[in-house]
Amino acid sequence: MNDTVTYNFSYSYNLGSAPQAQKEEELIAFDDCMEFPLPEQKILIRSKHSGRQIIVTNDVLYSLHLCREFRTMAEHAEHIGREIPELKDEPEDIRQALTSIRQAGLMLSAQDKVASIRSAPISRPSQGLCFCILSCDRTESLSRLLESMAANHQFSEHNLYYVIDDSRRQDSRNSNQDVCRAFSTTHGVALRYFGIEEQSQVLDQLKKQLPEHLQGIDFLLGRYQANPATPSYGRSRNWGLLLGAGRKVVLVDDDILFQRIDPPADHQETSITSKPRSAEFFRSDNDWQALCNAENTDPSKGIFSAALGTTLAEAISLTGTEALDQSSLRDLYPGDFPYVNADSSILLTSCGYAGDPGTTSNIWIYQLPENCQKRLLASELDYQHHITARNSWLGSFAPAFRQRFSLMSPMTGIDASRLVPPFFPLFRNEDLLFGEMLRFLHPHGLFLDSPWAVPHLPAEHRQWKKDLALTPQSYGLLDFSADTLALEPPPFLPDSPGQRLRACGSFFASLGELSDQALTEQIARLTLGLRTSQSCRINRVLESSTGAPEFWKNDLLNIVQAGRQSLSMPLPSGFQGITGSEDEQRALGRALWTSFAQGIQAWEACMEIMQKIQTDAS
Repeated sequence: MNDTVTYNFSYSYNLGSAPQAQKEEELIAFDDCMEFPLPEQKILIRSKHSGRQIIVTNDVLYSLHLCREFRTMAEHAEHIGREIPELKDEPEDIRQALTSIRQAGLMLSAQDKVASIRSAPISRPSQGLCFCILSCDRTESLSRLLESMAANHQFSEHNLYYVIDDSRRQDSRNSNQDVCRAFSTTHGVALRYFGIEEQSQVLDQLKKQLPEHLQGIDFLLGRYQANPATPSYGRSRNWGLLLGAGRKVVLVDDDILFQRIDPPADHQETSITSKPRSAEFFRSDNDWQALCNAENTDPSKGIFSAALGTTLAEAISLTGTEALDQSSLRDLYPGDFPYVNADSSILLTSCGYAGDPGTTSNIWIYQLPENCQKRLLASELDYQHHITARNSWLGSFAPAFRQRFSLMSPMTGIDASRLVPPFFPLFRNEDLLFGEMLRFLHPHGLFLDSPWAVPHLPAEHRQWKKDLALTPQSYGLLDFSADTLALEPPPFLPDSPGQRLRACGSFFASLGELSDQALTEQIARLTLGLRTSQSCRINRVLESSTGAPEFWKNDLLNIVQAGRQSLSMPLPSGFQGITGSEDEQRALGRALWTSFAQGIQAWEACMEIMQKIQTDAS
């Protein structure tokens, strides 16, 4: 290397034989590794999954940190040279070092992974579905949804159909029950209404059979008496999982149309990804209607329901793909890589939103893939409209398999023939926490985002506030719980999902026992991580937007600056979305975690009892 360069790119020692050549076009990424400092500016790095290890210099490790995305060797060399100017003219040295790291087994190969995943025919018979429509004080929306189901869905005697009513008002409950009764009569469908009385009967039966779990069962399934106005989205979803125990469950929000809306993009290839969804933006409220699929109108058919419970290899065959290309893994994070295998089970399926994207924040707009920015940035007038209008197509343009279950969906398929966790019954982000718990129980499980959406048309008109993206990020109770579980899971976990579920219960019990000082510090620490990571992501978008319009770059810069300013502001010590002082918010959080832990300990038995009840009834 040139004598004027002080950057030490000595990659290792005691490697043995010379590195083998590799194909230039092969996509590779640095493995997810532990790091152990050594004397003389050296580091031992060891894979968290394969046990492979090697000793490198600090400078090499810094370079390897720049290789955490799948790229070709030439692309890695170019990227490292761009980030480390001292190495810009040393591509051969970079190649030699990366090839040696590859030989040591610490560079992941997308080609090797896809070669191990071949499509396979489905080996199990099809199973009836359990459709659970979740409704709360929205009779007109429920009626509209049911009529769209009548138009676009072929009701089957092999399926179960429920309306789970969580309405607060008695008049809404009466109206919803009338709607269900009339629909069943008109369309000859066994649509079961599951309201307060029906829920109370089953609740009493569960408590009678499980007297040692009364408090936990009440928390998961009972009505929240302390404040009946508190959102209880997760409670209705828990009833859905129990009613569909042993089956594939489809949870359906009542403010959608049951109609398949195709993506506004040309056909794209199936992928296994860790990256966010794609989006296209609508100018008027009815633009989505041009994307209606006239031939395949039912959004629950095809891979959405057929893939549930299959292996990845079987699900790939359902997409019409015989073999994946290595490029299908280009956006997979190295930390997710080891959990994606041919026999990974598809535990959850989802679809996108057409219309209101269902998010309270618009910060995701600024982190969209570059290919989604064309319509967004077509003009400053359109841009200002899109960042406030809440009117878009948000989803996956092609079948997308993911290892992290973190995406909202207006219609969600869940394989409840396996042990799945309960939803946290109160507050928002119940789907985010459920997804993290599902990954905790089944680390090799996957979910499939279907390449279509359904119209999401809330009764009330919603808009994002101008400059909403400048608001400092803060945690609610459930997203804080999800991130704590993801970042600090219990160690030494068993393989059994049942044992993992019990460990999950112990995890929430320990959260409930945190001292006030410890909880305050945990909130502060995670909030700092949340804000700094977002600032870094937005800054990377800004750095790659050299040719973008000035109004876009100015907004990105303002978001980055607002993020930096938030780091010097007093940090929150409570949870947004919960009333009361921050002291009261922490106290309530600890009490609810304790109750949730009790519910988790009862959950597996509840699922088994409900499956037996449903089997006996059929």
